[in-house]
Amino acid sequence: MHKSNEFTYANIVQLLFDEISLVVTYFLAYLIAHGVSHLQTITQYMWILIIFMPLWVSIMALRGMYDNTTFYYFDRILRNVILASAVSGLSIGTMLFFIKSEDSIRLFIATFVTLCVLIMFLERSIFGLVYKRNGKNLHSPRMILVCTGETCIYFYKYLRKTHIRYNVVGIVRVGEEYTRKDVLNLGTLENLEDILKNQIVDEVVMALPRDYVGEVEKYVRICETMGITVHMLLNLYDLKLSRMHISMLGPLPMLTFHTVTLNPVQKALKRFVDITGSLIGIVITFIAAIFIVPAIKLDSKGPVLFKQKRVGRYGRTFNLYKFRTMCVDAEAKQQELLQLNEHQDGMMFKLKDDPRITRVGAFLRKTSLDELPQFFQVLKGDMSLVGTRPPTLDEVAQYHIEHLRRISIKPGLTGMWQVSGRSDIRDFEEVVALDTQYIDNWSIWLDFNILLRTVWQVIHRKAAY
Repeated sequence: MHKSNEFTYANIVQLLFDEISLVVTYFLAYLIAHGVSHLQTITQYMWILIIFMPLWVSIMALRGMYDNTTFYYFDRILRNVILASAVSGLSIGTMLFFIKSEDSIRLFIATFVTLCVLIMFLERSIFGLVYKRNGKNLHSPRMILVCTGETCIYFYKYLRKTHIRYNVVGIVRVGEEYTRKDVLNLGTLENLEDILKNQIVDEVVMALPRDYVGEVEKYVRICETMGITVHMLLNLYDLKLSRMHISMLGPLPMLTFHTVTLNPVQKALKRFVDITGSLIGIVITFIAAIFIVPAIKLDSKGPVLFKQKRVGRYGRTFNLYKFRTMCVDAEAKQQELLQLNEHQDGMMFKLKDDPRITRVGAFLRKTSLDELPQFFQVLKGDMSLVGTRPPTLDEVAQYHIEHLRRISIKPGLTGMWQVSGRSDIRDFEEVVALDTQYIDNWSIWLDFNILLRTVWQVIHRKAAY
């Protein structure tokens, strides 16, 4: 996906709170100034807020005050709030020298800037305290540390006591042995590949000694191949790699290599599209269910819905639901049909004239109506409208390391593979190539393009069985 940019670690929630607080401060300042002097209607002064707000936010952004990975120290908050308020206020004041204005507007601006310092400092401080208390949760990135001896112990405890949003899975040790009961020892650096396969890991932080500089590349490549983000602590190296992305984890400088975007603005936009699309899809599902449910019941015995455990982003598992299209013992009968599998590599199972499919099921598959219940999973967040095909547990167990990059993003209802041939593609490596092509070239416009192509294929019933 897209490489990181200046918004990579932007705290969008903090930005929204700041903007709301600035608007509240503006109205409060007007009420106070209007009480002691004669002011025109508040709409006559809206230009002040229109100019002040983007200036204030821009200065705070330049000072790194929207960076998720930085600390919310009170002195830093106060210093930057005063700076942003003063510069923005002086800019407004300078404009008044070039226009004819009454003394009352100067009082209003002075009140606004003063309140801005007080209210924004209070809002920022409260946000920091709440953020620190609720910083680590189930949705926070899962991280492992790759480091040596006491450096690992220090960094491990350092992360656990801060409010940085990371769940530390454990430590991969380098060099000397050490045994500590207060840390989770996952193994050695030489076994990094197996550790990453067996753990749910979003990111890896490497704090390796200089002796390992020549060996770092192969371990970074392992993470890169699997689509896992890598951070490298810079304060342990004397390196000058100008093409590397430099980021901060608290006050610690790092080199960051990643293949999947970290941009929260893009993620928020994609999630908005998912929620909107899933709500529309759920309405369609309810309408279609009026006809589908009785048809399934009349055609064969068994439940209406089929449930199967699937693998999502970075190995997270979830239950995938479809309208049932096969006999109730279909999974048990699959073993008898393995020799007929059209995917000879065994990485996926597809059979065009599958005897397990019911009459109604054949129609549902041909029209893709069996996929409708998955709109609920898109709304829940287990899936996206567009992504990679969610594999089964058995399929992932057969993956080579280069295949694991397919699960470095959320699985989707549709994707590049589905609109590029779907069941006609029988080479699993081609499926992987299409999925990684989507990951590398993602944009919201690509999602819309795939959605439109999916609708066209569903209407024409192309390559669906």
